[in-house]
Amino acid sequence: RHRQFPARDQVQELPVSSETPSRLRRWAPRLVQGLASGLVLVVLSREVEAQSLSEIVGRVSWGWMSVALVVKAASLLVHEIRLWLSLNPPRPPLRRVAAIGFAAGALNLVLPARGGDLACIAMLRRECGVSVGAATASVGVVAFLEAAMFGLTFLVVLVAGAPRWRGVIGNEAHLQAVSGITLVTLTGVAIAVVGVIVGRRFVSPEPEDAGPSPMALVRETLRQASQNMTAPAVLALNTLLALVQVAGMVGAFALLFPALGLSVPLPLLAAAGVLAISAVAGVVLPPSFGAGPAAAAVAVLAVFGIDQSGALAYAAGWWLISQVPAALIGLPCLWGRGEQVP
Repeated sequence: RHRQFPARDQVQELPVSSETPSRLRRWAPRLVQGLASGLVLVVLSREVEAQSLSEIVGRVSWGWMSVALVVKAASLLVHEIRLWLSLNPPRPPLRRVAAIGFAAGALNLVLPARGGDLACIAMLRRECGVSVGAATASVGVVAFLEAAMFGLTFLVVLVAGAPRWRGVIGNEAHLQAVSGITLVTLTGVAIAVVGVIVGRRFVSPEPEDAGPSPMALVRETLRQASQNMTAPAVLALNTLLALVQVAGMVGAFALLFPALGLSVPLPLLAAAGVLAISAVAGVVLPPSFGAGPAAAAVAVLAVFGIDQSGALAYAAGWWLISQVPAALIGLPCLWGRGEQVP
């Protein structure tokens, strides 16, 4: 028996899929970010003595580390409760909103510029039937109150430790830091107040179909945000929880110093400084790559007398605390939502 093959003119050419180029375009930025992060880590570790670093790692107190991990996980839970509170009634079930928030938090580990927040908006829309404007307003209110409370916490710690801080960087630099943080915080509050006034006076109090119009989406977002921000009980509770959340985050990273055996005169201020600069670096490089926190730790902790070996050991602990709780809680919540994430 002879196998019959089709004639050449009968052979159909398979269509060339455009999926491969699209995948390349999708992963190209991640590759660039990964290479850039690797280069930053190499540069920072060139002058580090391996023996000094190994000595720090060898004296890690896993008891303090475990406490820090638990505190950080608790702050994540508070964040998702705040996400639920930032939705106007009738609210979806808290459990479902919290799962979406945890899933978005896991995505924020690998996406720069908090790209997981966009996925959170999409998941709230698809799974909970929340309008795009309401979801956007909720994510925005959560982020704003968190930033405001972080500025307030940073300012309180800065003022409370004024004598030691002046001894580290001088009186003039201390005054500049206090005035700068105050200005930024008050500016953010003023912008929020103006947004609420605009939402109350110039936006229809009734829900509207945002549709494809960007202006309609902006109006609906302002309406939802102003409605949430002018509910006294909800705003007070959300603000209090934001303060608890920020205190938990800063406290978790401050616990790293006793966990690593590092002596710092103002651990809360040092932890808040690393956290602030890491957040700025996260706009360009995903925090899971570790380069942003490492650069922030080296820059900030040098002011507090910590050498580069200690700073990089702190950065490694920072990565552990910031990534592990979010990943352990967020990845199971993200499972099964892959098709719903943009």
